[in-house]
Amino acid sequence: MQARQAVILKPFETGVREVELPPPAANQILVATEASAVSAGTELAVYTGTHQWLLDPNLPDWKFPFRPGYSAAGTVVAVGSDIKDWKPGDRVSYPGNHASAELLTIGHERGRLWKLPPNLSAEQAAWACIARYGMGASIRAGLTLGRSAAVLGLGIIGQFALRCLQAAGAFPVVGIDSVAMRREAAKAAGADFVIDPTAGDVREQLARCLNARGAEIVADATGIPDAIPTAMSLACDAGQVVVVGSPRGKAKDVNFYDDLHRRYIEVTGAHGNMLFESAHTRLAGAWDISKAQNWLLASLASGRLSLAKLVTHPIAPTELGAAYEGLLKKKDEYLGVLVRWK
Repeated sequence: MQARQAVILKPFETGVREVELPPPAANQILVATEASAVSAGTELAVYTGTHQWLLDPNLPDWKFPFRPGYSAAGTVVAVGSDIKDWKPGDRVSYPGNHASAELLTIGHERGRLWKLPPNLSAEQAAWACIARYGMGASIRAGLTLGRSAAVLGLGIIGQFALRCLQAAGAFPVVGIDSVAMRREAAKAAGADFVIDPTAGDVREQLARCLNARGAEIVADATGIPDAIPTAMSLACDAGQVVVVGSPRGKAKDVNFYDDLHRRYIEVTGAHGNMLFESAHTRLAGAWDISKAQNWLLASLASGRLSLAKLVTHPIAPTELGAAYEGLLKKKDEYLGVLVRWK
């Protein structure tokens, strides 16, 4: 089968190449992609050549030319002889690259797929795998119903952190970002309050929103190491800080005694893959990755999880490089980028 694959050829250069995919092996499934969603943090780190894994010799897949993307939806075209649970015509969500078709190897990290609810479009479902990374804040926090929550950074991961906290019953939920368009997207999704950090002291603004000193749950989705001490300062005493954005680098000026230990604050990581590894099942409770993805798909289908004002740029595959530039340089215009393949 002929397929088109988007690639990052080297820093700041993208392309689309034509490849021939063989028929699926016994343990493989061939899927035709309808749409794939851009995960700006990870993909921009590769596009700019700054992702730390690009320098790791033990990670051969993280080298140029690099195939970006890990969240897609489409239709099963063919299945291998050992595949029993899937058939051609099944509509599925999967951690696919930006490509018109994918061979998924069952048992491989990228070889997972989940059936779409009948009333969910592929363009909506394409966001499900990315949404899991924001969802980590709700799972890591444990009890969320009726607890106040603040989300620092309202890019794609922050938007899903905020929207999943709302769906999990947190109240009130506050979004914090200096970009007005991102704040408006959070409000459209039902955020109780939004805060512009350039408009005054953030802690004072948050206290006025909550009528309390700090939020019970703070999700840091900035991807900036030095933002984590800020996130800690926004939590109430004995509050929780959950890091859902990938903070690439080292933080400075963290006072662990006054800002964490003495205030009895809990700071935890919630990477969307590691959260469901077997060693972490105690922390994740009854969750596993399939339960998470099926909850996300069902919640997208029912409207419990809102996509309001999330997709700002549906694009053709050849426009991916321009979209990366927009995400880098036009943050007041670009938020969610969806690649259409069908």
